[in-house]
Amino acid sequence: MKIKFLGTAAAEAIPALFCACETCREARKAGGRELRLRSQALINDTLLIDLNGDTAANAQRFGLDMTRVFHCLITHVHSDHFCVPEFFYVSPGFTHRDGMPPLTVHGSEDVAEALEKTVAAAKGALVCRFEPPFTPFDAGGVRVTPLKASHGIPHPYIYLLEQDGKAILYAHDTGPFPEETWEYLARSNVRLSLVSLDCNDGDVDDIEYDGHMCVGRCKRVRDRLKSLGLAGENTVFVLNHFSHNGVRTLYRDMSVIAGREGFIASYDGLELTV
Repeated sequence: MKIKFLGTAAAEAIPALFCACETCREARKAGGRELRLRSQALINDTLLIDLNGDTAANAQRFGLDMTRVFHCLITHVHSDHFCVPEFFYVSPGFTHRDGMPPLTVHGSEDVAEALEKTVAAAKGALVCRFEPPFTPFDAGGVRVTPLKASHGIPHPYIYLLEQDGKAILYAHDTGPFPEETWEYLARSNVRLSLVSLDCNDGDVDDIEYDGHMCVGRCKRVRDRLKSLGLAGENTVFVLNHFSHNGVRTLYRDMSVIAGREGFIASYDGLELTV
């Protein structure tokens, strides 16, 4: 299974618009891997995770053929992960999809409710499916299981993706996992090939709220996954989803911190195959 990280920042991106903080000033000056758009990923070139306002820019800068994408997973309804107006442009007259399958959007009941009118206007070019938590489904040959996340809103998801004996846990946006999710993972006996963890707040041991994570929290999640036998020495652990308000979240710093702690620091365009 292949994962390509298209965007690796929090809602404000890095550098954030109109922001004069040190992280944003340094990112503008350095360019390259310091420039991060909002979090989004692509599995096997065909399965999109989240669709935000940066999607067209990501397709252009990475040379992606989005006509190959027939399934989209939505983690939650915040606009940096789920930009409802973008889905309207799948409609006939805006996009020509003669003979192609519809774009199927998978997500929580909140996602289905938010897309109801757009699906009706798309006249068959767009389908939205409510996927209950802990209930696997097929998305273009990938077995997908939505798991409950902790993000301060009613129905956020993280996703377990499985194909041909490989498994990816994509855990954004979330704080420490709810116990229901830990219990499901423990029962699943899955062996994780790659884990992408939210590191919004950067290089601190802990934070005072549940909606995101930091280096310390990511280490504790990794250790618990290993203690349950869900991950091992060959599991790839990635730190992802960085905020300019976090501590030492520039790539130049985070790549060193991540390497020291046994992680990979993501950047826009990072591609990994497991």
